[in-house]
Amino acid sequence: MTATEIHELEPAAVLRVPALLSVATTARLLDCSPRTVRRRIAEGSLPALVDHGRTLVRADELREYIDRLQRVGPHPPQRRRRARRYEFLRE
Repeated sequence: MTATEIHELEPAAVLRVPALLSVATTARLLDCSPRTVRRRIAEGSLPALVDHGRTLVRADELREYIDRLQRVGPHPPQRRRRARRYEFLRE
């Protein structure tokens, strides 16, 4: 599949990003906090590197991380919970 074919299939998913992303930029792209990004890095699920004290994520590794995430399907309907009845409160 060529890049043009991919672009035609998923135009909203195509995003141009720099080769190296800061933790803050990665957090914005993932719609989470920088703290969450740092936790993912610490647990090893999101690879990162350090350059002069700055933690950076490679864009291609971020894409691989996103591709590994589990897709969410339709949820089964939720059962309505019955209200608890406390007989001792009734008179």
